[in-house]
Amino acid sequence: MRDEVDRIQQQWRLSRPDLDVGPAGVFLRIMRISRLVHQHADAALAEHGVDRAGFEVLSVIVRAGRPVPPAQIADDLHLTRAGITKRVRQIEAAGLIVRYPHGQDGRSVMLDVTERGRAVVAPALEAIQRLESSWLAELPAEDQAVLEPALRRLLATLQSSSVDVGGTG
Repeated sequence: MRDEVDRIQQQWRLSRPDLDVGPAGVFLRIMRISRLVHQHADAALAEHGVDRAGFEVLSVIVRAGRPVPPAQIADDLHLTRAGITKRVRQIEAAGLIVRYPHGQDGRSVMLDVTERGRAVVAPALEAIQRLESSWLAELPAEDQAVLEPALRRLLATLQSSSVDVGGTG
């Protein structure tokens, strides 16, 4: 089975035969899969009254099973502390989380999911799980068995990499 990435690679092979475009086959597909997953997930989450940014914050808190500081959410989502602020404000304004002071100085806060937030995140999570399961069900069992470990190794490589993209060493 050929796909659009095969076509792109072939075009690069013709226009730049000096380049090894083999790795592009993996990464172009990962990027396209990511875009498609986001599109479908966004649509499913919208049906439950939450966007992906809010859902991700709610998920961190629900998974933790307890109130968490914004810094933990930022770390879990690989965002800056400033990057989490907008997300927190939006879902707090929607009544999905509550913020309360933590500690004696009053500068640090903890975030917790409200009952309304739990009522949103539970069916949204189930919808996402159904989508993901349906996509994987299309793959043969042998492919599924190698996909997750291979992606885990690739992710670990990327997270620990300090590759010089300039090619100077």
